[in-house]
Amino acid sequence: MEVIFHGGADEVGRSCIEAVDSRGRLLMDCGVKIGYNEEYPLIKRIPRNIVITHTHLDHAAYLPHIFGKKRNADIYLTKPTRDLLQLMIADYMRISRNNFGEHVLNNILTKCRPIEYGQTINCGMRFSLHNSGHILGSASVLVHSRGGNLLYTSDLNTRGSRITEGAEQGLKAKTLIIESTYGGKGDVLPPQKEVNEKLARLINRTVGRDGKVLIPSFAVGRAQELILMLDSYMKSGVIEPAPIYIDGMIKKALKIFRHNVIHARAELQRSILVSDSDPFKSRFVSIPKRLDRSDAIEEGSIIITTSGMMKGGPVMTYMKEMAGDRKNLLLFVGYQAAGTPGRRILDGERKIRANGSEVEVKMKVEKVGLSAHADHIGILQYIKGIRGLEKVFIVHGEESKRRELAESVQGRYDVILPKTGERFKS
Repeated sequence: MEVIFHGGADEVGRSCIEAVDSRGRLLMDCGVKIGYNEEYPLIKRIPRNIVITHTHLDHAAYLPHIFGKKRNADIYLTKPTRDLLQLMIADYMRISRNNFGEHVLNNILTKCRPIEYGQTINCGMRFSLHNSGHILGSASVLVHSRGGNLLYTSDLNTRGSRITEGAEQGLKAKTLIIESTYGGKGDVLPPQKEVNEKLARLINRTVGRDGKVLIPSFAVGRAQELILMLDSYMKSGVIEPAPIYIDGMIKKALKIFRHNVIHARAELQRSILVSDSDPFKSRFVSIPKRLDRSDAIEEGSIIITTSGMMKGGPVMTYMKEMAGDRKNLLLFVGYQAAGTPGRRILDGERKIRANGSEVEVKMKVEKVGLSAHADHIGILQYIKGIRGLEKVFIVHGEESKRRELAESVQGRYDVILPKTGERFKS
């Protein structure tokens, strides 16, 4: 089997990996690298079979470019991914500089083939999807081969969350392609209890002095986790009750999560389907009613809004109004890629552009580790649990993190740090 890295190998963004053998070709993800200038996978020939592991744009946003015209290709994915894909791709097409027609989304959706975890598909190549623990419906891809299986983790979370179980482990594979977002030796996430206590302490302190909390968040995954956590803490009194406003695509995504709760962890299913406690319909949560969002920017409010890395979206409207008040808090809860406004603020920059104006950031800035990715220890444990493993490709990470992860597994396996555009025998 041959593996071709069309994107996402030595970078975070535009994930796109192809497996090729005598039976056929299988494209695993086709994302876009979002930035000042979009970057696309270096792929020329699109195979007939595509797997989308989850809906984040760095794994799925190249689909409109592929399906600009009707194409004889099938898209395999889980049902939650299919439902969320419609929302994410529609939004991407709306804000993209490319002139996509209204027919493009329909071209994509008619080619979606939802499948279950563990179900083996034979489309020339044989493969199955397995829970990756990243967000609802996210998957790793196991390509079955007599010469030795190939496992592509995509985005991986071994710890799980309030919504999803941790990644399925103990799979059998000769070759592994694994992400390294938090693969550096220093990337050790604190215990979840410690993270939760810090988040509650920061919110209580800010709201207690009539400040507002602004939380940039991805619309899919992180936002829903936050809503469930805040709802639970306010009901129990750990956090003083306060109005929670959600903005951007978060409300629509929340409904899709609710409709796909059968795919969530058992505890959440029981909470919604058996009891009267539905955290997805929290009494503390509402949406802004005014176009200028002035009703959300009130004393003691908590605002969860897109975009997660502050590259645009409603978060910049809130920043323009809130950044100058030292009582307010900007709270990061997820990964901030190099060069993004969120990363620059975390690194100490205190002047940013917000909706055409230069804004001085006087509000407090904090970060808590609500990561949907495995840390260094989690990745090592995951690798160790794979049966029959011989070769490891490390992808989807900053170069320093890829190298540190490679150093930690070198000697036990054949370790390769591929570059985008390269191909290898697996």
